[in-house]
Amino acid sequence: MLEAAMDVFAEVGFTGATISEVERRVGLAVGTGSLYRHFPSKEALLTAAVDREVGRLRAEMAERRAAIPPSTDAVERRLHVYEQLLADIRRFDRLFRLMLNEGDRVPELRAAIWTALQRPVLAEPRDEDVVDAIAVAALGGYHLFSTMQGHPFNGVGQEQFLRTLVDLTRQRVPDAPHAAVPAAERAE
Repeated sequence: MLEAAMDVFAEVGFTGATISEVERRVGLAVGTGSLYRHFPSKEALLTAAVDREVGRLRAEMAERRAAIPPSTDAVERRLHVYEQLLADIRRFDRLFRLMLNEGDRVPELRAAIWTALQRPVLAEPRDEDVVDAIAVAALGGYHLFSTMQGHPFNGVGQEQFLRTLVDLTRQRVPDAPHAAVPAAERAE
């Protein structure tokens, strides 16, 4: 039920979503209010669907991060971490679309998504924290612009983009004790 609701919310937004459509997708009698036996309102359904989606995605992220192959090569390790971060960003597409369309009308949605994605940062970020923030922003931008263009952004393939990002970020903090693993990854 929550998966169907998340699909509907992602496709047409909170405003465009109807309880009847969710009921139809899960095989409940449409228009009878069957869904209201499970959720008191459309807002409650949205909250439950987003909570479930965020929990599912966080679990997938943790599982995939744990599977990053160990490497003593700092460049390869950082490359694998950036590949995983880009995959994580892509995983959140439905929620991003929903947040961009409805975040101002449904502030709880923005808060729930941001809570899932935010990374701890020190009160005074170190150089490596700033580099990590830039890397995540670059990965998010690459994904967004690639999505908008319908192909790799400006023809720059993912592998080339990631390797260049690794080179750029390593140049900024080459002597960091954990340069192979971005600070945000160490904090989790």
